[in-house]
Amino acid sequence: MTDPTLLAGRYRLLERRDHAGTSWRSRDELLRRDVTIAEVRLPPPGPYREGLLAQIRAAAGLRHPGVTALHDVIPGHDRLWLVMEAVEGRSLLQTVRADGPLSDERAAEVGLRVLDALTAAREQGVHLAATPDTVLLTRSGRVVLTGVVALATGDELHDLGATLFTAVEGRTPGTGERPVPVIGDGTPLAAPATGPLGSTGSGPLVPLVEGLLTSGSGHRLDATSVRLTLERIAPGAAPGPDRSAPGRAGGIGAGSRRTLLAAAVALAVLLVGGGLAVWLWPRPAERAPVAAAPVTLPTTFTREPDPCTLLSADQAATLELETTPRRSGDHECRWSTDTRQPSNLRYSLRIFAVRLPSDEKARELYARFLEQERTRTKTSVGLPLTVTRPAAPVAGTGSEAYTVEGTNKITYYSSTVFRAANLVVSVQYERGSAEDAGNSTREGVSTATRWVLERLARAR
Repeated sequence: MTDPTLLAGRYRLLERRDHAGTSWRSRDELLRRDVTIAEVRLPPPGPYREGLLAQIRAAAGLRHPGVTALHDVIPGHDRLWLVMEAVEGRSLLQTVRADGPLSDERAAEVGLRVLDALTAAREQGVHLAATPDTVLLTRSGRVVLTGVVALATGDELHDLGATLFTAVEGRTPGTGERPVPVIGDGTPLAAPATGPLGSTGSGPLVPLVEGLLTSGSGHRLDATSVRLTLERIAPGAAPGPDRSAPGRAGGIGAGSRRTLLAAAVALAVLLVGGGLAVWLWPRPAERAPVAAAPVTLPTTFTREPDPCTLLSADQAATLELETTPRRSGDHECRWSTDTRQPSNLRYSLRIFAVRLPSDEKARELYARFLEQERTRTKTSVGLPLTVTRPAAPVAGTGSEAYTVEGTNKITYYSSTVFRAANLVVSVQYERGSAEDAGNSTREGVSTATRWVLERLARAR
């Protein structure tokens, strides 16, 4: 019997790697290995779709240790699922924000690896975007381009210049003061002294970086001169590109593989018809997000809000839901995911809102909901319920609020219930999985609750 929680009967999607939900940390249950899976929504039939497919075909023949390997492609009705090598590490931008700038020698070493990947890709007719966000540095020393393919021919050497600038300056070009590195608990460290904030200092990479960033088309540096400069600065660099040999200085030690740029996810380029790029996995925040300010709500609600209007179509899509809700009675609306998705990728959202004659009546209903949550042992259809996070108060949400999480071993839900004056609202976000991998339901209900509060703040 086919397991409905597996993609193509084989791949288990565990948690999102990005907030958009297009890239997932996953598990290949057949080969028992971790993989990254990216969802590529296909544009309508026409030149954009053909461009995407042509780019994928060109990239499929690329073999280079500096680009993530493609293991499988799963076609769907209106999308593709790309199954790729799981490469763990930090982007160059994350690295310099956390640890400070790289030495000139290490930056040149990284630049050489990036240039090798760019050169190999161009030979296959594929254009990579090498930016501080897409250059991944692994613990083993491998340097990998992870996540972007550009259909429009861009200025790859200019991008390389921006990447080298970020490596030695600790900030991206044109962004004011470089960030102060922090340790794990957010404690700031002293900013390293590597030259004036408005320049790349006085190191050996300065002429190259400035040339890459400022040269006009008539004086543009060529790839050969860039390579020679980087090889002169990088320690132990072998002259000339060597894209097939393992163990080039710094540890790119993977053999030749059939690869597809993790960037084959160029759907955004195609969908908007421009020379844009798509992140294949996330750029997580280096610090915990600052809590949003409380929303100011009306002191009384004179009208009953329609729960189906408390979420916009764009907001529903952000939560992986279809944009058209369905009513479940006078006070409740539901949104759900396309049923063609694997069950563990399906989400549903329920919003219940009822206006009471007075604040006192609303307090009584809110207290009754809270007591029911504290004593619940079964779902509404009689399935045993395991509460994984007991009902607990949450500040800054209406007049009073609580959150709760649980599972019936088939689905996992996170709920927020709040009272705002004479209004009681329940927001529940549910996933078709027994576990909340990546805290997706918790984050989803938090986001949805915030949007509901903002909509209610405009009520009159």
